[in-house]
Amino acid sequence: MAELVPVREHLDRLFARGSVVKICGLRDPEHAEVAAAAGADLIGFIFASARRQVSPATARSCIAAARAASPGRSLFAVGVFVDAPSLEMARIADEAGIDALQLHGSETPESLQHLPVPVLKAFRPRPGIDAAHVMADINRYRSGRTPPAGILIDGYTEGLPGGTGARADWQRAREIGATFPFLLAGGLDPDNVGAAIREVRPLGVDVSSGVEIDGVKAAHRIEQFICAARVAFQE
Repeated sequence: MAELVPVREHLDRLFARGSVVKICGLRDPEHAEVAAAAGADLIGFIFASARRQVSPATARSCIAAARAASPGRSLFAVGVFVDAPSLEMARIADEAGIDALQLHGSETPESLQHLPVPVLKAFRPRPGIDAAHVMADINRYRSGRTPPAGILIDGYTEGLPGGTGARADWQRAREIGATFPFLLAGGLDPDNVGAAIREVRPLGVDVSSGVEIDGVKAAHRIEQFICAARVAFQE
């Protein structure tokens, strides 16, 4: 696992560049290798209780395969958690070789300062809540002692923390993005990611179920998603 400050600096440069693509919910080295070779910037692994949950050993194998497929290029491994104890996240990050944590629960701004690697904080705005309320919530984290390295806006599904394929509200996301740059997730796939980027103008996109067939990652869909995103980011 890389040291906190250098990783944070590299992430800051990546997010300042924009056009970020993240492939999440990876479970086998083959698909991690495809994602890296196709140009993904971030690869994500689910450690919360979910269908796509992996062990630290599996994640480490995937990360090794991905980095072997993209030598000389910065590639960040992200571990996804939901309201996990700080010590557990630190242990898994170390065992898996995770560079950053993505938090999808009700973690407090104060809890971020106890984590050994940078954090991406996910927000899932409920339907009907306006952008100002979401931005106020985001600002609580950004003004904390250890602000997150990045923000993610995901789709909302009652009772579930993410990974459902529920589409985010693009109009509200665009309003949020005028103040807080973020990664857009929720309901994206190779067919709509270009439209999402053109309409919302996020600094990056994040996909999991949208590059699957019957619940399993498909290499050609991963490649199609990354290609479509890259084209749209250049427009």
